[in-house]
Amino acid sequence: MPKGLTGNQYSTGDAVVGASGKPCRIWNVSWLSDGTARDLVLRNGSTASGTIYIQAGGTVSLTTTLNFEGGKLFPDGCFFDFTASMVHAVFEFEMEN
Repeated sequence: MPKGLTGNQYSTGDAVVGASGKPCRIWNVSWLSDGTARDLVLRNGSTASGTIYIQAGGTVSLTTTLNFEGGKLFPDGCFFDFTASMVHAVFEFEMEN
């Protein structure tokens, strides 16, 4: 995705949000847990070994939404670390210049 453009992404497994390794600003994210509440884990970078920038608890069998006023910047890209019992996540993001 070109820099400066916003987008939405639907993910059902580990995934880079937007363009791999490029600065990304997350505006909001919603995720659905099944019968077990699962944490949302977002890492700086493009792999599951990146530093955790956001970790937030989900709700059993419901969608949980986090909104970030001003957006949350991931300078080395954003990696969604999918966890067991999570159904999917939806991101609204912007690639930074």
